[in-house]
Amino acid sequence: MSQALTSQPGNNTPVASQHLLTPQQIHFFETFGFLKLPGLFARDIDSIIEGFEELFGDKDQPVWETKEALHGDERRIIIPGFIEQSPRLAPLQHDPRVVGIVQSLIGSEYKWASSDGNLFYCESYWHPDNYAAPLQHYHVKLSFYLDDLTGENGAIRIIPGSHFHQQTYARTLRKDFVDSSAIQGLYGIDGRDIPSYTVHSSPGDLVIWNFRTIHASYNGGERRRLFSLNFGEVTAGERDARQEPNKAIPLRSATGN
Repeated sequence: MSQALTSQPGNNTPVASQHLLTPQQIHFFETFGFLKLPGLFARDIDSIIEGFEELFGDKDQPVWETKEALHGDERRIIIPGFIEQSPRLAPLQHDPRVVGIVQSLIGSEYKWASSDGNLFYCESYWHPDNYAAPLQHYHVKLSFYLDDLTGENGAIRIIPGSHFHQQTYARTLRKDFVDSSAIQGLYGIDGRDIPSYTVHSSPGDLVIWNFRTIHASYNGGERRRLFSLNFGEVTAGERDARQEPNKAIPLRSATGN
């Protein structure tokens, strides 16, 4: 699924140094394709959860309800353009903690690629987030998981290094994971047993990952809560489009976990 959004330039104003990632954190992210920042939003989490529940509790709020093969044909509810609709959550887009991360990983010239809120009543099988975000374009996702999650109840699982999308390793995984039912025949194991790293998280933690990173979620319980902020590099074509006021550029929406 995708939606047409107006590409918005990033905040070119440098943030204070304490909001930037360290060289070690940047190296970890660039090497493994993800990074967890424990407790970064712990002080704000009650207000963040209230904002989340306000949107999903609004009976007049338009939502997308899907049952896709990627999620075992089970239920998932999505609100695209999520934080943009919440006075409580909208400031996160320009929060110095968020801007510092994005400037550390993408640079000062980046685009806002919308947000999405999700309720999962399902698992998610192995995939990168490349729908409406081509692999050759660099995008970063900042994910807020609002429940205590482990491998036993739906924590995100990452295949480290799979974001190197042009390498044979990543190409093989993407090809083999197109049909999740084929994994047993190819590897002799269930999809949940594919070698990976499980990112345990608590509300207030922030999980950052490259859209190209192959990930999944198994054993997800009822009503697993997630919203993500999405940012991308500005391409040459988009720089040109910015010369035309209100030029709509299709960006990715909600396909992740």
